[in-house]
Amino acid sequence: MSDHKATIIDGKAIAQTIRSEIANDVRRLSETYGKVPGLAVVIVGQRKDSQSYVNMKRKACAEVGINSIDLDLPEEVSESELICKVHELNVNPDVHGILVQLPLPKHINEEKILTEISLEKDVDGFHPLNIGKLAMKGRDPLFVPCTPK
Repeated sequence: MSDHKATIIDGKAIAQTIRSEIANDVRRLSETYGKVPGLAVVIVGQRKDSQSYVNMKRKACAEVGINSIDLDLPEEVSESELICKVHELNVNPDVHGILVQLPLPKHINEEKILTEISLEKDVDGFHPLNIGKLAMKGRDPLFVPCTPK
Protein backbone atom coordinates (compact mmCIF):
# COMPACT_ATOMS: atom_id res chain seq x y z
CA MET A 1 0.00 0.00 0.00
CA SER A 2 1.16 3.49 -0.83
CA ASP A 3 1.04 6.39 1.61
CA HIS A 4 0.35 8.84 -1.22
CA LYS A 5 -2.75 10.95 -0.84
CA ALA A 6 -4.70 12.49 -3.66
CA THR A 7 -4.45 16.22 -4.06
CA ILE A 8 -7.54 18.11 -5.09
CA ILE A 9 -6.82 20.76 -7.67
CA ASP A 10 -8.87 23.80 -8.59
CA GLY A 11 -9.12 23.61 -12.38
CA LYS A 12 -10.75 27.03 -12.69
CA ALA A 13 -7.98 28.68 -10.67
CA ILE A 14 -5.29 26.93 -12.73
CA ALA A 15 -6.98 27.98 -15.98
CA GLN A 16 -7.20 31.57 -14.76
CA THR A 17 -3.50 31.56 -13.89
CA ILE A 18 -2.65 30.27 -17.37
CA ARG A 19 -4.90 32.89 -19.03
CA SER A 20 -3.26 35.60 -16.94
CA GLU A 21 0.23 34.44 -17.99
CA ILE A 22 -0.81 34.38 -21.65
CA ALA A 23 -2.34 37.87 -21.36
CA ASN A 24 0.95 39.15 -19.92
CA ASP A 25 2.91 37.51 -22.75
CA VAL A 26 0.59 39.03 -25.35
CA ARG A 27 0.92 42.46 -23.73
CA ARG A 28 4.74 42.16 -23.77
CA LEU A 29 4.70 41.16 -27.45
CA SER A 30 2.54 44.15 -28.24
CA GLU A 31 4.70 46.57 -26.27
CA THR A 32 8.01 45.17 -27.57
CA TYR A 33 7.19 44.46 -31.21
CA GLY A 34 3.93 46.28 -31.86
CA LYS A 35 2.36 42.96 -32.85
CA VAL A 36 -0.49 41.01 -31.34
CA PRO A 37 -0.96 37.30 -32.10
CA GLY A 38 -3.83 36.65 -34.48
CA LEU A 39 -5.94 33.50 -34.58
CA ALA A 40 -8.19 32.94 -37.58
CA VAL A 41 -11.19 30.80 -36.72
CA VAL A 42 -13.03 29.45 -39.75
CA ILE A 43 -16.51 28.00 -39.39
CA VAL A 44 -18.70 26.70 -42.19
CA GLY A 45 -22.44 26.48 -41.61
CA GLN A 46 -24.63 26.98 -38.56
CA ARG A 47 -24.21 23.81 -36.45
CA LYS A 48 -25.14 24.81 -32.90
CA ASP A 49 -22.38 22.72 -31.29
CA SER A 50 -19.72 24.15 -33.60
CA GLN A 51 -21.00 27.70 -33.12
CA SER A 52 -20.84 27.27 -29.35
CA TYR A 53 -17.31 25.86 -29.47
CA VAL A 54 -16.08 28.62 -31.79
CA ASN A 55 -17.67 31.29 -29.59
CA MET A 56 -15.73 29.90 -26.60
CA LYS A 57 -12.48 30.13 -28.60
CA ARG A 58 -13.25 33.69 -29.64
CA LYS A 59 -14.07 34.65 -26.05
CA ALA A 60 -10.81 33.08 -24.84
CA CYS A 61 -8.88 35.12 -27.42
CA ALA A 62 -10.56 38.31 -26.25
CA GLU A 63 -9.75 37.52 -22.60
CA VAL A 64 -6.00 37.33 -23.26
CA GLY A 65 -5.71 40.00 -25.94
CA ILE A 66 -5.25 37.73 -28.97
CA ASN A 67 -6.78 39.14 -32.14
CA SER A 68 -9.57 36.81 -33.29
CA ILE A 69 -10.06 36.90 -37.04
CA ASP A 70 -13.54 35.51 -37.63
CA LEU A 71 -14.46 33.84 -40.89
CA ASP A 72 -18.05 32.58 -40.89
CA LEU A 73 -18.97 30.94 -44.17
CA PRO A 74 -22.33 29.63 -45.38
CA GLU A 75 -23.05 25.89 -45.41
CA GLU A 76 -23.13 25.89 -49.21
CA VAL A 77 -19.65 27.40 -49.69
CA SER A 78 -17.74 25.40 -52.29
CA GLU A 79 -14.60 23.47 -51.47
CA SER A 80 -12.60 25.65 -53.87
CA GLU A 81 -13.90 28.85 -52.24
CA LEU A 82 -12.94 27.53 -48.81
CA ILE A 83 -9.46 26.63 -50.06
CA CYS A 84 -9.09 30.18 -51.44
CA LYS A 85 -10.05 31.60 -48.03
CA VAL A 86 -7.49 29.34 -46.30
CA HIS A 87 -4.81 30.48 -48.78
CA GLU A 88 -5.66 34.13 -48.00
CA LEU A 89 -5.23 33.42 -44.28
CA ASN A 90 -1.94 31.59 -44.95
CA VAL A 91 -0.40 34.74 -46.47
CA ASN A 92 -1.99 37.26 -44.10
CA PRO A 93 0.82 38.54 -41.82
CA ASP A 94 -1.70 39.38 -39.08
CA VAL A 95 -2.77 35.72 -38.89
CA HIS A 96 -0.39 33.59 -36.85
CA GLY A 97 -2.66 30.59 -36.37
CA ILE A 98 -5.52 29.07 -38.34
CA LEU A 99 -8.20 26.84 -36.97
CA VAL A 100 -10.89 25.31 -39.19
CA GLN A 101 -13.80 24.11 -37.10
CA LEU A 102 -14.76 20.51 -37.81
CA PRO A 103 -16.89 18.83 -38.96
CA LEU A 104 -17.22 20.47 -42.35
CA PRO A 105 -20.29 19.94 -44.54
CA LYS A 106 -20.40 16.61 -46.39
CA HIS A 107 -19.60 18.17 -49.79
CA ILE A 108 -16.19 19.37 -48.52
CA ASN A 109 -13.22 17.03 -48.12
CA GLU A 110 -11.89 17.79 -44.62
CA GLU A 111 -8.49 16.21 -45.27
CA LYS A 112 -8.01 18.36 -48.37
CA ILE A 113 -8.86 21.54 -46.45
CA LEU A 114 -6.63 20.69 -43.49
CA THR A 115 -3.73 19.96 -45.87
CA GLU A 116 -4.08 23.47 -47.33
CA ILE A 117 -3.44 25.16 -43.97
CA SER A 118 0.13 26.38 -43.71
CA LEU A 119 2.14 24.01 -41.52
CA GLU A 120 3.40 27.00 -39.50
CA LYS A 121 -0.15 28.23 -38.82
CA ASP A 122 -1.82 24.86 -38.09
CA VAL A 123 -2.70 25.43 -34.43
CA ASP A 124 -4.88 22.31 -34.22
CA GLY A 125 -1.94 20.18 -35.35
CA PHE A 126 -4.10 18.44 -37.99
CA HIS A 127 -1.81 19.03 -40.98
CA PRO A 128 -0.58 15.62 -42.20
CA LEU A 129 3.05 16.55 -41.44
CA ASN A 130 2.16 17.53 -37.87
CA ILE A 131 0.14 14.32 -37.37
CA GLY A 132 2.98 12.27 -38.84
CA LYS A 133 5.58 13.88 -36.59
CA LEU A 134 3.28 13.37 -33.60
CA ALA A 135 3.09 9.65 -34.39
CA MET A 136 6.83 9.19 -34.93
CA LYS A 137 9.13 8.60 -31.99
CA GLY A 138 11.68 11.36 -31.52
CA ARG A 139 9.94 13.87 -33.82
CA ASP A 140 8.42 17.10 -32.62
CA PRO A 141 5.38 18.46 -34.45
CA LEU A 142 5.07 22.24 -34.62
CA PHE A 143 1.70 21.99 -32.88
CA VAL A 144 0.30 19.17 -30.77
CA PRO A 145 -3.48 18.75 -30.87
CA CYS A 146 -5.13 19.43 -27.51
CA THR A 147 -6.39 15.89 -26.89
CA PRO A 148 -3.03 14.07 -27.18
CA LYS A 149 -1.30 16.87 -25.29
